[in-house]
Amino acid sequence: MASRARQGLTTLGEQSILFVAAVRGSFQRPFYLAEFLEQCRFILFSCFVPLLLTGSGWGVIVALEAGNFFKLASAQWRVGGFMVLANVREFAPVATGLMVAAVCGTAITADLGARKVRDELDALSVMGVSNVLFIVVPRFLALSLMTALYNIPMIAFTCLSGYVASVSLVGVNSGAFLSTFFTQGTLQDLYGGEIKCIVFGMLIAIICCYKGITARGGAEGVARAVHEAVVACFVAIMIFEYLYTPTVLALFHANNVLR
Repeated sequence: MASRARQGLTTLGEQSILFVAAVRGSFQRPFYLAEFLEQCRFILFSCFVPLLLTGSGWGVIVALEAGNFFKLASAQWRVGGFMVLANVREFAPVATGLMVAAVCGTAITADLGARKVRDELDALSVMGVSNVLFIVVPRFLALSLMTALYNIPMIAFTCLSGYVASVSLVGVNSGAFLSTFFTQGTLQDLYGGEIKCIVFGMLIAIICCYKGITARGGAEGVARAVHEAVVACFVAIMIFEYLYTPTVLALFHANNVLR
C-alpha cells in the first residue's frame, strides 16, 4: 500500500514537471507548426461524430427528465433556464473533455507508446530533437485549443436537441423555453465553460503524453498505458470539475438561482 502511494505521488510529481515544461516550451523555439496543425486536424475529424451523438442524446434525456418534473409543478416553462444550468455550465464542458480524452487521448497514448517501445523517441533525442518541444508541446496546445472550440458545438447539440424534445415530447411552449433560456444564460456561463475546457485539454495532454512516453513492456505495456491514461484523465477531469464549479458559483453567486 505504501509503495503504491509512493508511486502515485512520484507519477503526479513527474506529470507536474512535464506540465511546467510544456508551458515553458510553448514560448520557446523552434515551434513545430506542422505537427501542431496535424494534431488539430486529427482532433477535429476524430471527435465530431462522437460529440454529436453524445450531445444530442444528452439534450433529449435532460429535456425529458427535467421537463416532466417541472410539468408536475406546472412550471414547464422553466425548462429553458434549466438547460443553461445543466448543459451550458456543466454537461457540455465535461462531456467534451471526456469524449476528447476517450477518443484522442487514447490514440495519442497508443501512438507515443508505440514509438517508445520501438525506441523512436530515444532516436529523436540522439538526433538533437527535444521530445518536449516536438512531441508534447504541439499536442498540449492542440488539445487545449480544440477542446475549448469543441465546447461550442457540444452546447449547440445539447440545447438544440433539448429544445426539440421539450417542445415536441413534453409540450413546453416554444416562446417560454427560449425566453427562460436567454434570461438564465449569461456570458459568464460561456466563458466559464471555455476556461474549463482549456484546462481539461491541458490535463488530457499531459496525462496521455506522459503515459505514452513512459510506456514499457511491448504491446502489453502500451495497452496498459492506454488504459491507465483514460482512467487518469476521467478522474482528473472530475476532480477539477468538483473544485472549479463551487469556486465559480461562490464568486458569482447570483448565477446560482433560477431567474
